Amino acid sequence: MSSDPVIRVEGVRKTFKLFQRPRDRIVELVSRRCLHKDFTALDNVSFTLERGTTMGIVGENGSGKSTLLKLVAGLLLPDDGRVDRLGKITGLLELGTGFNGELSGRRNIYLNGAYLRMSRKQLAEREQAIIDFSELGDFIDAPLKSYSSGMTMRLAFAIAFHADPDCFIIDEALSVGDVRFQQKCFSRLREFRAQGGAILFVSHDMNAVKLLCDKAMLLHHGVVRHLGEPDEAINLYNKVMAARGNSGDDTPTGYGNAAVRFTSVQLRAPDGSPLSVLTSGAPADIHFTYACREAVDGVTFGVMLRDRFGQDVFGTNGALLRTLADVRRDGRGCFHFPAMNIGPGVYSINLAAHTGTTHLENCFHWWDNAAAFEVVQDRDYFFSGHTRLSASLELYGAEHGKV
Repeated sequence: MSSDPVIRVEGVRKTFKLFQRPRDRIVELVSRRCLHKDFTALDNVSFTLERGTTMGIVGENGSGKSTLLKLVAGLLLPDDGRVDRLGKITGLLELGTGFNGELSGRRNIYLNGAYLRMSRKQLAEREQAIIDFSELGDFIDAPLKSYSSGMTMRLAFAIAFHADPDCFIIDEALSVGDVRFQQKCFSRLREFRAQGGAILFVSHDMNAVKLLCDKAMLLHHGVVRHLGEPDEAINLYNKVMAARGNSGDDTPTGYGNAAVRFTSVQLRAPDGSPLSVLTSGAPADIHFTYACREAVDGVTFGVMLRDRFGQDVFGTNGALLRTLADVRRDGRGCFHFPAMNIGPGVYSINLAAHTGTTHLENCFHWWDNAAAFEVVQDRDYFFSGHTRLSASLELYGAEHGKV
């Protein structure tokens, strides 16, 4: 694998002028009065991306990720510092850039291809390959304005990849496609990297960052907080998100008679540090606090984990665990999970306080979507589905060996 750089960013700083009203921009220009506030989107950002390498960029909304990609792509100029592009760069930034909604998908291949500096001869030679990869079929001759966002993403990805880039940049665009096409795109990205291509990848999907990236950068308020191993970047991102209050609030919603009422919930590591992202199979604890409005004997505290579609993944409670509580005052509790053996994805935590084995009869408080967390794949144990099980394979009557 070549270590030649394809992108080199040194000490980049980018500031934007923020106006309260659009007309203030004109008034400031004419009157020479300062009517704006300066917002520093990036401050002293430096990194190098080598060929055959994928770098992820993570950070909360407004941290400067998209601004950085636009600087790398040449759509913006830095106020200070420099961006060296040592190869051809294409990619997916704002969906729809370089397209015309009135034209057909086929004609947009030539329009967008020209935007990516492809010759008409190249486009003619690769037109059918682009159509085949996009899987748009007969829709290729329909106006682009009739496309869904997923269909537009398919076409944009297909064109960009057939433009022979040295570096491919992606800003969350793949999140709008269906799961099967996303998998196809990620497979193509891995092939591209194996052939010496470089990838700069912005995403809130921590699992994709962990599996696809060789290194990762954490941006926080425009400043590089970490540049190195993806696991370390994800752990720091987790701490940043937890510090923003991803641990519940003092006025939870839900229903019940409020004799006992939850006041906060937080997912934590065994050492007590807050979590919003954890590796499948790792231990975790769900801590909660509650307020007591009236004394109740035999309170059952329960928890239910649900996937992003709202399907129940796992649930248990004090009655099933033979741990009931006689509540006389405000208190706290914790569900301990020695191993979160669930598949990659985003899950919600739902809490219940009631009597008996279910919350359907005497419910004090059911707190729906109390908190959320993300599970990422373990690099040493790949699997699909919701549940992580220990399994082995034994073959009979055939020659075989270990991979």
